[in-house]
Amino acid sequence: MNWLNYHHLMYFRSIATEGSISKASEKLLVGQPALSAQLKQLEVSFDQKLFERRNRQLILTDAGKATLKYANQIHSLGGELLEVLQSKSHSIRPHITIGSLDSVPKSLVVNIIQSIRRFQDSHVTALDGTGDELYRQLTTHSIDVVVSNHLVIPSDDKSMFSRSLARLKIGVYGTKKFLGLKRGFPSSLKNQPLILPTLHSKLRHDIDHFFMNKNIPIQILSEAQDTTVQKLLACEGEGLILEPELAVKQMLKEKKLFKIGYIEGVYEEFFLSSTKRVVGNLIVTYLMNEYKLSRPKQEYFD
Repeated sequence: MNWLNYHHLMYFRSIATEGSISKASEKLLVGQPALSAQLKQLEVSFDQKLFERRNRQLILTDAGKATLKYANQIHSLGGELLEVLQSKSHSIRPHITIGSLDSVPKSLVVNIIQSIRRFQDSHVTALDGTGDELYRQLTTHSIDVVVSNHLVIPSDDKSMFSRSLARLKIGVYGTKKFLGLKRGFPSSLKNQPLILPTLHSKLRHDIDHFFMNKNIPIQILSEAQDTTVQKLLACEGEGLILEPELAVKQMLKEKKLFKIGYIEGVYEEFFLSSTKRVVGNLIVTYLMNEYKLSRPKQEYFD
């Protein structure tokens, strides 16, 4: 009888998740030659190729994809076992890992986590990352769902699916010293200091398009991918930010920021993405089918 070497399986999972032997080597603190040898031994024991090389990249074969699904489930079950035994509760709590882009408001992630906790007592892990990184981890089942403000699904991946959460109006916010800009808005924004998303963002292109169409020259003070950086700069009075109200509601409540006005015809849409699994996750099913973003003010929305 052939016995599965779980160390080899762990090394394989890390290579698949990181996308290369060199990155997996750095994470595991194992030399690349040793890691390559362990992967080779696993392929020999399976009598299957798990990767193929394309343009200097490691691409999972069909056998590799199937192996990774089970490797992720084994890894997750091992983590649950440790958690159960260490807590001495001897009861299994469901676990879900959520990945979100840096440009997604943290308040939206908090809203999702709170909704999960109301649905079922569970262990939630929240991670940040770039789109490529998060979608790769979603494909390899290292994370369960991705929260994003733009939808990018590989055309050749039939296992991934998404849904829209909300389409939110975009407002202009600043400290009290900018309240005078309410008069004559949006023309009053002419040459005012703006703190904008970076050019990678669809919202940034929509904002640029708005000002160009309105023939309003703008002064870009700074650009930041992370919405937290944008909000902190705005609270210091450095300039104005353009965000959905959901992203700044706490700062509005604390009177650190004030709404100057809404930008007509500019919105930001948020999405949840997940993948089909061999073993389903009840919480993922809830998020993809039933979860609704709470709406404290209808005016936030389109």
